[in-house]
Amino acid sequence: MNEKEKRDVALFRYSLISPLLHNYENHKDYLEKMGEKVHDVPHHGERRIAAKTIQEWFLKYRREGLEGLIPRGRSDRGQSR
Repeated sequence: MNEKEKRDVALFRYSLISPLLHNYENHKDYLEKMGEKVHDVPHHGERRIAAKTIQEWFLKYRREGLEGLIPRGRSDRGQSR
């Protein structure tokens, strides 16, 4: 995945958590509602995203900012077990 694709995914993740950041909705209700929907994820197609995953993105954003939402490669890539 190149840098533009990673940035697109990070912005998509931000778009999902932004209502939580601005207290537009109750966190639990919003997470349940978003977990039931099918989302069009950039460069990945249509996917369901678990409420727990969205909550993890929210916490990463609060700790690391937008950099925390950028997808990272596997640390064990290229190594056999």
